[in-house]
Amino acid sequence: MIERLLSDPGGAALMSYLSTPETQLAVLLPGALSVAALGYYARGRRISLRLQAMWWLALPISYLCATWVISAEQQSLYIYSAFSVACALMLFGRVCVPPALAFALTFASLLCVDLLHAFTRALMTGASLQTFYWGVGGAGARDSLFVMPALTALVLAYGQVRIRMRGETVMEL
Repeated sequence: MIERLLSDPGGAALMSYLSTPETQLAVLLPGALSVAALGYYARGRRISLRLQAMWWLALPISYLCATWVISAEQQSLYIYSAFSVACALMLFGRVCVPPALAFALTFASLLCVDLLHAFTRALMTGASLQTFYWGVGGAGARDSLFVMPALTALVLAYGQVRIRMRGETVMEL
């Protein structure tokens, strides 16, 4: 199976992409953490329909607000995380999303937006569809796929601790 994947030009390109340190840090590591968190919360039936609706509503907003910055040296996609903003706004109403789940869902939304924009750009420019994903997570530790989920989780954890320190209750979404 692996030999067959490596003999295919698309498979070799995918393996080359997955072996870069930037991809491992910005895509594979948060991806593995996200899958683990989603599995844990899904198994405990703690992903409510309201949370799913909020995620699905935030996804197209993030896609539509993403902006390409293209220069002679590089092409960069800047993504706005509408889900992160929605989680922070919910916290003001004393409704929380658990930080680990917020991390996972933020990563999933940003990955979807990043891949879809990369695919759309490849279609529009006539670039190879076998390697359209090569820029996803390309900034490594500075990539929004790595930074934004972590910041979202940290902000939500900090906000929940501060609210509980004041003696107020927080309801889980």
